[in-house]
Amino acid sequence: MKFLSFFMFFALLTACGGKTEPAAEAPETEEKELTPVVEASEFDALMEKIDGDLPNLARVESLIYSKEDVSSMAVTAYLDQNNLITKIEEDALDGKTGIRTRTCFYSNGGVRFASRRSTIKGEGEHAYFSEEVTFYSPEGKPTASKERVSAYEEHIEGEEYRKIDPVKHSDENAYLVLRQQGPYAVTFQGFVENGPYHFLIVGANVPSDGYTASLSIQEDSPTLRYLRKEGKKALGQELEVEFERHTDGMGYVVQLLKSVALIERR
Repeated sequence: MKFLSFFMFFALLTACGGKTEPAAEAPETEEKELTPVVEASEFDALMEKIDGDLPNLARVESLIYSKEDVSSMAVTAYLDQNNLITKIEEDALDGKTGIRTRTCFYSNGGVRFASRRSTIKGEGEHAYFSEEVTFYSPEGKPTASKERVSAYEEHIEGEEYRKIDPVKHSDENAYLVLRQQGPYAVTFQGFVENGPYHFLIVGANVPSDGYTASLSIQEDSPTLRYLRKEGKKALGQELEVEFERHTDGMGYVVQLLKSVALIERR
């Protein structure tokens, strides 16, 4: 599988409830007419094809951001043979509610045509798993949406879709994550030491409760020495980082710092 650096990708970016069976004798009702079962379409087939091609596509991974309340945000984008985005995956965890949302955006020839959002709805014993799919016009307007639900995530594939009012899933946040902009900016926020491990902490320069990302330092560099020397005086300094995600033997994902440089604004 090919991997692109974040900075190559940035150039590309800037350039361009459960299933219910009614009784057989039950009469047709208005409610049933409003929520018919939705058959698979050519767009579903195209989404399936894109998912099947992912191992062969170039992949760009964002930093994995987190907050003190254990909220987290990460995005992965896939590029086709023409270096056009064909799929974006956004994984978000709300630390306050414990709800995890996974939203996928599908494009064909650089034009988004569908999105899929999986999430937990409801609370406690009334919680259930939901999957929404929306199709879009070439202008980006949602034209149709469908939903299927299940009490258990592992059973969702066996459920049928029902038609719902069109709902738009925004990809604005995903692009902010990929471009390291807004709440996902990369500035110096300090160092953390954990035994023999040393981490560079980056994130938006906000007073508190902002997103940060930790990068495991593999070797020293002039920039790292400068940041250590300056300490608090260097807080908020914009950085350019190159990194790689690594999954260890226990299944934990670590972000390895490959290089870091200061960004000087004129």
